[in-house]
Amino acid sequence: MDTTTCRGVKITPLSPDIPDFRFETVSGSFGDLEAGAHVAIRLRDNLSPQYSIRDRSPSGKWLSVAVWREDNGRGGSPATHALAEGTQIEVGGPRNNFRPDDSGMLVTQIAGGIGATPICAMARELRNRDVDFRVFYLVRTLGMAAFHPLFQALGLKDRYQLHCDDTDGFADLSAILAQVPAGGQVCACGPEPTRDAVPGAGTSVRSGSVRFERFAAAIDLRPGPNEIFEVGIGSTGAVRTVSADQTILGVLKDNGLHVDFGCSEGLCGSCITDVLQGEADHRDGVLSPEQQAENKFMCVCVSRAKSKRLVLDL
Repeated sequence: MDTTTCRGVKITPLSPDIPDFRFETVSGSFGDLEAGAHVAIRLRDNLSPQYSIRDRSPSGKWLSVAVWREDNGRGGSPATHALAEGTQIEVGGPRNNFRPDDSGMLVTQIAGGIGATPICAMARELRNRDVDFRVFYLVRTLGMAAFHPLFQALGLKDRYQLHCDDTDGFADLSAILAQVPAGGQVCACGPEPTRDAVPGAGTSVRSGSVRFERFAAAIDLRPGPNEIFEVGIGSTGAVRTVSADQTILGVLKDNGLHVDFGCSEGLCGSCITDVLQGEADHRDGVLSPEQQAENKFMCVCVSRAKSKRLVLDL
């Protein structure tokens, strides 16, 4: 993944646990800086957690990400929170797996907790493009609604609804998704309980599309036994064997190949790598079912191979 040298220019607390980090390019600008995209923050020890873009400049000169502090997490949150204003850092990307298509149909956005980060950016863009959309922001309590003022500042009026479990009861996702017209789109982002509830509740979504961003592993992400297979390096033609108790990422690192990574659990997308040949056995929680079926890229930290050999664009 290409990187851009940036400097941390501003840290703004959205809540006690969620600061917003603004990074400005030292020279040049970011390309393809779209709403729904995410970037990789290059930290120590090859740790490169990926965060959704919350805001960005039209010129691509700066972007901001909101990061929830999770002290026991493996995605790099404590290290990111340790960054200070003025720190120079490499930012990889952007990459976008979460954009709605251009069909012009109603876009229903469901944001759970920190999942409001990309939804906030997408809501602004959809508003500016005059696309018909709705935003449902689901939190446990009003005190946890860190993005509520940001949504309000967009002037969405009746297109925006805040739902607090402690005062409103659990959100009725079936009722929300029943309003999606034929061909409509759903973009859902948030913790696993939110993400998992959408498919079951969305049986009434007719001939539309549903896209997710995940922040925790689903219990069915690692089906089946691990088989031995080979992984080929597209640039050199070298071939390495991945045994049942190894990961592709581990084998690549053992052989001196640099690959960005973050959580090592198939959740952050830092290690997404293009697939040139072969069929991947996707076991991540990042790519949508449609993206997995396309077989164009994969998360090498947890996913494996269905074919005898995979060739990666490395």
